[in-house]
Amino acid sequence: MNDLTALALRHQAIAVVGMGKNTGKTVTVNCLVAGAVQAGIALGLTSTGRDGESADIVSALPKPAIYLPEKAVLATSTASLGRGTARLEILDTTGIYNALGEIVIARVREAGSVEVSGPERTGDLRAVIARLQDYAQLVIADGAIDRIAASAPSVTDAAILATGAVIGRDVQKVVGLTVHAARVLMTPAVSNLGEQGLALLEQGKIGVQNQHGQVKPIPLTTAIDAPPEISDYLSPEYNCLLVGGALSDPLAELLLQASWKVPGLKAVVQDGTRIFVEPGRWQRLLRRVAVNVTRPINLIAITVNPVDPRGRRLPGRQLVGGLRELMPELLVVDPMAEGG
Repeated sequence: MNDLTALALRHQAIAVVGMGKNTGKTVTVNCLVAGAVQAGIALGLTSTGRDGESADIVSALPKPAIYLPEKAVLATSTASLGRGTARLEILDTTGIYNALGEIVIARVREAGSVEVSGPERTGDLRAVIARLQDYAQLVIADGAIDRIAASAPSVTDAAILATGAVIGRDVQKVVGLTVHAARVLMTPAVSNLGEQGLALLEQGKIGVQNQHGQVKPIPLTTAIDAPPEISDYLSPEYNCLLVGGALSDPLAELLLQASWKVPGLKAVVQDGTRIFVEPGRWQRLLRRVAVNVTRPINLIAITVNPVDPRGRRLPGRQLVGGLRELMPELLVVDPMAEGG
């Protein structure tokens, strides 16, 4: 059993999240599936949206198939049931729908390829994973960078990030973008959030908190565009901004400006999937503002695909080595190079 599979099998539900299309996410999933079979682990699979089709629906480039062994279970739409070579038996319905129909729970009666088209909303994904866990010891949720909520700790208890040559022109660019994405997902937990603040964040609202845990709600429906009145609520006493939605580039810029007049400025979001700040601004923000989360993501590994399907290839050893040097706390592997 390889190191990636051994690490994944310590968990009950794991997300495989790609930084973009063609970053080797499907290869990573197949590597985990093969490892689970070798270990005799009952396996479940679903996805956030559609995956496993023979060609990318946007670029038309060929894609590797997702293969499932006999007795594995998957949650997929009714329209996807016949779009692979595996023979499937429907076990149950879920009452949850996506654009391709109702999501059903099916068991593999004859091994083969599958198309997985799972729930698109975070709450639905959480419910479907719970249903799969009735049949499986390990559930894999196949995600993507634009559907990264699969890695949220309210959905899965661990995550693997898939990256590759397709996201950058050279090793340095790919490593830099990947480290940024990983660090954002791994934003540390807040240590001093009161019950009022936690409740406000769970409701998706915005507010400020002082060091005694007292909260003042900000009457805004969203902070994404960083309305300037947010600055009026920040002060040396109320120096912690609670963001129930997304921490965006405009909001990061507002916090940077406010940090000059508010000592010890902090910001708290629910988890790293809510942070959408470009790398340069993110680094500037962290030098001036402490950013924390209420639910930290357990990122356990990064997988690397050195091949861009459009014909370009980067040196795999350099990609793996560069990431290992900057992220020593994570397992970094090229699944194909290691026999995945």
